[in-house]
Amino acid sequence: MSYVSIREFTPYDGKDAVLEPRLSRAISAMTKHGAASSLYKVIGGDRAGDYEVYNWYETVGAGARAMKGFSADPEMLAVQAERAADPIAQMRGPWLGRMLYNQQLGGERNISVHRDYAIERRDIPKMMEFVPDLQKICDSLDAELGVGVPLIAEDHQMMRVVYRLKDLEHWGDCMDALIANTDFATLIEKANEIGTLTQSRLLMKIG
Repeated sequence: MSYVSIREFTPYDGKDAVLEPRLSRAISAMTKHGAASSLYKVIGGDRAGDYEVYNWYETVGAGARAMKGFSADPEMLAVQAERAADPIAQMRGPWLGRMLYNQQLGGERNISVHRDYAIERRDIPKMMEFVPDLQKICDSLDAELGVGVPLIAEDHQMMRVVYRLKDLEHWGDCMDALIANTDFATLIEKANEIGTLTQSRLLMKIG
């Protein structure tokens, strides 16, 4: 099992060029203290234009130790001081998620698709029953599949299904294939009987 902390940033108008290098410096400090960090930009769908920082950990303890370390790092302190003196984005988080399923094929995966479902916690096992069939479809498309739920967050009635693709062209080809796939359509119909799809977004890795 793995865990991920997520920080979401909505840049103020015209501040993207300032925000990106600031977030890159923060990621450098986080990585130094044990976080597997990456920076994404939401390029379509819910919250398009936002930036998201992801820190991956094998255990919650590892995440806590990393956070303790990078919170006191001189570079992170400098970034925080700049944020206080010159706010350039609205930040939400971090919130912590727990991965119930996380297939990794290796290689560059620069595009992610998120599909967020509103679901009662007691119905999570029912949704997880669809994973083996969904994995078969993803295997045919060379797409990675992940399923996660909040551990420490504002909204605990959410399940996130994540597809990770190589690049935009790969994403486009996968979308065309899924739209025409009747097995995938059947799985989505079954999932919609248990939960409700509330948001979806397309993200590109930029750091």
